[in-house]
Amino acid sequence: MRLIFKTIGVAALLALVFIAPVFAADENDLKNQIEQKNKEIQQLETEIKRYQESIEEAESTTNTLKGEIKRLDNEVKKLNAQISLTEKRISKKELEIKELGKNITDTSASIKNRQVALAKILEGLNARESEGILAALLKYDTMSDFFDELERIKSLNESIHENYEELKTLKLSLEDRKQKAEAARRDLKNLQNELLTQREIQKDAKAEKNNLLAATKNQETLYQKLLKDRERRRAEIYEEIKQIENELKKQIDFGSLPTFSSGILLNPIDGGVITQEFGRTSFSKYTDVYGGNGHNGIDFRAAVGTPVRAAESGVVKATGNTDYICSRGSYGKWVLMEHPNKLATLYAHLSLVRVGARQEVQKGDIIGYSGNTGYTTGPHLHFTVYDSRTVQLRKSRICGVLPYGGYLDPANYL
Repeated sequence: MRLIFKTIGVAALLALVFIAPVFAADENDLKNQIEQKNKEIQQLETEIKRYQESIEEAESTTNTLKGEIKRLDNEVKKLNAQISLTEKRISKKELEIKELGKNITDTSASIKNRQVALAKILEGLNARESEGILAALLKYDTMSDFFDELERIKSLNESIHENYEELKTLKLSLEDRKQKAEAARRDLKNLQNELLTQREIQKDAKAEKNNLLAATKNQETLYQKLLKDRERRRAEIYEEIKQIENELKKQIDFGSLPTFSSGILLNPIDGGVITQEFGRTSFSKYTDVYGGNGHNGIDFRAAVGTPVRAAESGVVKATGNTDYICSRGSYGKWVLMEHPNKLATLYAHLSLVRVGARQEVQKGDIIGYSGNTGYTTGPHLHFTVYDSRTVQLRKSRICGVLPYGGYLDPANYL
């Protein structure tokens, strides 16, 4: 029996000596590759931050063709960097999945080896303990040898307990790594979808610049004429919206709407900062952007491509893009949702819409990405809350189908 246990011990030791270094070398190589990806990701994040600063600086000069082209150039460069960043994150996630896969394989092998070793120990111990006391005594020349054997049996029992506890730990570790691998695969799928989205937004940004150059023939005078035409259309559209919504506001039934309370609606932009409040803001007072009627929603700072989330669960009533008919004159790309609590929400100036009419959406789901479509002074998300019973979709005289409604102050529900 001593020979059996000695053989098992030598085999286990050889496995550790010849296999463990190979596993360690592979694992270290993967860790080094992941660390390199982290450095590349940090560099790209810094680059994106610089482009965003350049975009914000250029926003004050978009009243000239040169300034607008500069902003669009920086927007495309930033989107290119974001695409590279997502590609790096995908590569990193693939390495992490590979590392977890190796860990799972190694842990599974360790569990199997531990089970085999434990089975052999139990087999030998059971065979030894099946002997009667008298037979065991007769096998040894002295009582000292007999008691030495009892100590060895005691040690084997302790070893069984230790092996069993280690086996439990390995199984828990295996389950944890399997869960992490599954989460990593979900993350990878999300990153791959994000990459497709970024490429779509980048394509539109390039097209916007090309369309602007084609429309202006790279001439400042034609650009100024374009701005005047946009401003004229904008004024006509907002006058129409003002007249219709002033009537619809009279239909609001405050008594059956949710009691004002924070948290009823989710902030549609993660960590979103409000850049313009609801109603008669200083911007609305000193400009004619809203036709003297105040702001019918709130604006969130949001760079092009920022995910926009549903503020509440509900159904998409409609989506649209006013730029098809009156370029840069109104809401641009928009999504209108209705919610069971008698509220409706509008998300405007999007770069990309990710939902369709009659689609059911859960609170927090991504419904689109912020942008700079429609009439804007810079990329942001316009967010309006309506009494859903007052909401109408009407064909504007100027700008195709638009959403109208009796609007409410979103701050009462966010």
